Parts: sequence; structure tokens; C-alpha cells
Amino acid sequence: MKRILVRFSLFILLISLFVSGNCSPLYYLLFQTTTSKKDSGGSIQSTLTLLALVQLNQSVRYPWGTFTDNRDGTVLFIGNAGTFGGQVYTETTLTYAKCSSGQTWLQESNSCSPDVPNQVFYCPTNDNSCNDIGTFLLNNSTSAAYTYCDTLELGGRSNWRVATKNELKLTVACSENPTDIPVDDDLVGCGSVKRYFLNTTIFPLAGAGAIGPYWTANAQTSGVAWYIDYMRGYTTGSGKAFARSVRCVSEP
Repeated sequence: MKRILVRFSLFILLISLFVSGNCSPLYYLLFQTTTSKKDSGGSIQSTLTLLALVQLNQSVRYPWGTFTDNRDGTVLFIGNAGTFGGQVYTETTLTYAKCSSGQTWLQESNSCSPDVPNQVFYCPTNDNSCNDIGTFLLNNSTSAAYTYCDTLELGGRSNWRVATKNELKLTVACSENPTDIPVDDDLVGCGSVKRYFLNTTIFPLAGAGAIGPYWTANAQTSGVAWYIDYMRGYTTGSGKAFARSVRCVSEP
């Protein structure tokens, strides 16, 4: 009976495989692996492994790269070279935190709690006390945004930092044109009355459909830092002594 159930499960998996295409991890595991388990216990284990792989990774592709939900609280990004949103990018690999400041990743549901992330200050004062003078990047614990990412431990990683302006721009997905990223300081942004310009296939909405502004690690001047407003899909600057949400990244 066990062998019949195993064979039936594999038959269902094969049908799902060819419906979804032959580029999936499941296809590779089934047709590129040369060894096999012959005993019924091993077959059952293999079937369970395959079933887990089907649900393991969810990927979304854009012209600028591919986001893959690692289902461990992190999101892998494989970036393409090109000019997107007025910025020149090289090929890159980044890991984004799935959840935002003040949220905890829940393994059982692969979600973030609480629904609404905390907001933290970029800097308590509108000056360069939180930034490196040469790069204008956040660089010390007087910044609550910096401290949040610097002390984060997630997905087996501890080298987290606040996402830069260009890194955070990659998470914008305009609802009317999801293959475009608005240029900096274009306050029209995504140019739509629709909301939710965050890439919500991978990153969760903040609360009941409300997405607010997120700090980036970059300052424009001594008193102004870049942030992204996901409500309208634009990138602009404001005084540093404001509280906004934060998303962390890690590399490679």
C-alpha cells in the first residue's frame, strides 16, 4: 500500500512539474539526480522532500533582477546590470530582510508580526552626526535606523545594514507599470491613483493596506536624507529628525 501511495504522489508531482515548466528546482531534482532510494522508507522521504521543494521558493522577476523568498525571513535578490529608475546598476547579489523595523518573522506562516512596522529616526538631529562625511552613509549607533539593522540577526546572518537608496528603489513595483522604477525626486512617482507600490508578491504590506515611507542609508546633505514613499512610489529627501520604517539588507 505504501508503494502505491508513493507512486501516486510522484505521478501527481510529475503532472505539476510539466504544467509549471522544466526550469523549477523540482525538475532538476527529478531529472538531473542520478541516484535514487530503492527502499520504501527512502521513497517516502524523497517524496516528502519533493513536496517541500514545490513550496520552498517563490520568485518574482523584473528587468532589474529576480527576488526569491527564501522562507527563512530573508529574500534573495540576483540583480541585472543596466539603468533602472535613472540609476546605473551592475550585476549584484543581495539579501533583503522580508520584514521591516520592529517586526518579527513567523516561520509557520512565513509572515511578519505585528502587521505594522515600527518607525525609527534616521538621526536625532538634522546634521551629519549620524553619517560618514565621505560617503554620506549611516555609520554609527546614534542613528536608531542604523542600530536596528546593525543588531539584527536573521536567516543565519548578522551583517545587516540599512538599504541604500538604490537598493531600496529595487523593491518598488508600480501597480500600472511594474517593469518601471521612477527616477529620484519625480514626485509623480508611479503616476497612478492606485496604491501599494511595494513589491508585495515578496514583501508583505504594512498593516491593512497602508504602506508608509522608508528611510534609506543615504543622506543628500548634512540635514536631508533620502527616503522612499511607497504610497506614491517616489524617492525624495527630508529632514533627518523624522521617524520612518527601515528595511535591512545583507551582502553577498
